[in-house]
Amino acid sequence: MGNKTIDLEPETPYHTFPVDRVAEDFKTSVLEGISSEEAAIRLKYYGTNELEGNNGVKWYRVLLRQVANVLVCVLLIATVLAFATKDFAEGGVILFVIVMNAAIGFWQEFNAEKTMEALRNMSSPTAQVIRDERRVTIPNNQTVPGDIMIFEDGDVVGADCRLFEAFNLETDEALLTGESLPVQKNLAMIENADQALGDRLNMIGKIATSLMNVDSDEQTPLQKRLNKMAYFVFIGAIVLVIVVFGVHGFKYSEEAAIYSISVSIAIIPEGLVAVVTLTMAFG
Repeated sequence: MGNKTIDLEPETPYHTFPVDRVAEDFKTSVLEGISSEEAAIRLKYYGTNELEGNNGVKWYRVLLRQVANVLVCVLLIATVLAFATKDFAEGGVILFVIVMNAAIGFWQEFNAEKTMEALRNMSSPTAQVIRDERRVTIPNNQTVPGDIMIFEDGDVVGADCRLFEAFNLETDEALLTGESLPVQKNLAMIENADQALGDRLNMIGKIATSLMNVDSDEQTPLQKRLNKMAYFVFIGAIVLVIVVFGVHGFKYSEEAAIYSISVSIAIIPEGLVAVVTLTMAFG
């Protein structure tokens, strides 16, 4: 919903319920729908029927995510240290790796964000519902929980729905699941509460909503492990710097500074971030 997010999914999902139980939960009638007055009350409470994150793709946010991680920050520090010791070759290589990694990551993630934005914009501008015992056409963002929606050939599903009447109903879910053929839907209850979204044949719309609600900022297990490794590398570099200065009696000299910086740069896996990005982009 546009104004606020309210979870309407019960502990036991609706695809496991009979139609009359679903109608009872939403205080609606499958024949008469809800009244206009009740619809206005629900619209005010739940907000408009719009997917979150529909503010367009911000390129600078995508770019920022490419450098806002621990491993890249460690590489940036290594670049500064390399240039500080006039090791321009080493610094140039590390800087090139950072730029290449950011460019590939940006290209991959920006295209993915544009695809998700296209899915958000696929929603139909209008919807047919039953209000006051009559079939009416309303803006799709004005539909509310409990509305009885009517779909015809070629219509775009604009909300999550539990089917209660259908004849030879098939839906095109190719953009959502990759399934090339239309999916046959039916009205039967599905006993398995943990049934995969694509196999909930008595529901429509739920797959799209679940895809939109995926948190793009959530880190994968691999990213978490890489960040953890970067912390250890950074701590290890600091320890080696202390050791090198300890060997020189903790007295500052240009030689000690060069040795400590060189050792700290040497343990940083400059190529790892690029290898991971390339593997995930093309592998």
